[in-house]
Amino acid sequence: MWNKIIGQEPVKEKLKMLFKSNKLAHAYLFFGYEGVGKDAVAIELAKLVNCENPVDGIEACDQCDSCKKIGDFKSEFFHFICALPAGRSEQTDSDPVEKLTSADFDNYLEQLEKKSKNPYHRIIIPNANNIRINSIREIINKIYLTSGKNRIKVFIISEADKMRQEASNALLKILEEPPKNSIIILTTSKPNVLPATVSGRCQRLFFEPLKEEQITQQLQKQVIEETGAEINTADLSLAARLANGSLSRAMSIIKIGVKDIRNSAVQFLVALLMNNEKETVMIIRNISENNNKERVRFFLYILNTWFKDLLFTRYHKTNGQDRILNYDVFDRVTRFAKNYPDTDIFGAILALEECEKYITQNVQLQLILTNLSFKLKSLIKAK
Repeated sequence: MWNKIIGQEPVKEKLKMLFKSNKLAHAYLFFGYEGVGKDAVAIELAKLVNCENPVDGIEACDQCDSCKKIGDFKSEFFHFICALPAGRSEQTDSDPVEKLTSADFDNYLEQLEKKSKNPYHRIIIPNANNIRINSIREIINKIYLTSGKNRIKVFIISEADKMRQEASNALLKILEEPPKNSIIILTTSKPNVLPATVSGRCQRLFFEPLKEEQITQQLQKQVIEETGAEINTADLSLAARLANGSLSRAMSIIKIGVKDIRNSAVQFLVALLMNNEKETVMIIRNISENNNKERVRFFLYILNTWFKDLLFTRYHKTNGQDRILNYDVFDRVTRFAKNYPDTDIFGAILALEECEKYITQNVQLQLILTNLSFKLKSLIKAK
């Protein structure tokens, strides 16, 4: 039901209107910040178009057999496509899921189960860097099959920006001649990465960042559901602010430890400025321990928020504590900005974004962070 979707009122109203007037398109591009509900709305729309007893003609009932099967990711009319690791001896016509190793297959099923229970869950499968072309070929195999009466096949391609050119080209063939009784929904936080030929054949719907209070309330609810315990309100508020409009990012930050990961990021910068190589190496080893890509990813993200706060402080001379992300250490941010006024902030942000790309390319994590330390040290400058 639509009340499961946090915020996004303009999108929900648009889809309700289109469904009621029988004017839904065959292909959509849901774009906006990471973790704001793009997949969640896509799943809800899949339920609605196949619901046996729509509520008020605009809302899935969540009670009929069709709604339950789609919600469990077990419906023949619902297909969720995401990035997968390379399989064993893949052929051009092989099912990419069937070719996964046992460990990858188990992880894939575990992630889908989490996604079915929480549509805001961000699927994380090691070495799943691309949406396989065979995943798109599977859409072709299934989309042209005759569906049951009053049934619409819905294909969700999550993080569609992870399609390579060959996968995009294969998808384009479907988008050029979409069959009846089918809807393809691409979701992405990077719409500019998609080829114009693909995005141009989709109806675009923008998903706005969530409000802090919406994230905080949902975080509290999810933490209680998953752990049975409440969490410090200050940590919830900080995670919601640092997440910058993304619920899934806020939840990940909470799980990693919001204060711990931020303290590590700040200590890393201090060690660089103090030329403390021993401390720098120790932090790098701790962050990259067990090849934890997610922890490194959020370590880089927190560093990014720090430099964005420096940027805000540089160009807004009035007190902006209510506007910066690291608001609880506002004095420290302003001191940093004052003591290192010639820092190349844009260069630092670009360096951090480049490091995140290297993570997806399976570059050794310690090497990424070590190279970053040299780069940032050259960019942070006092007068």
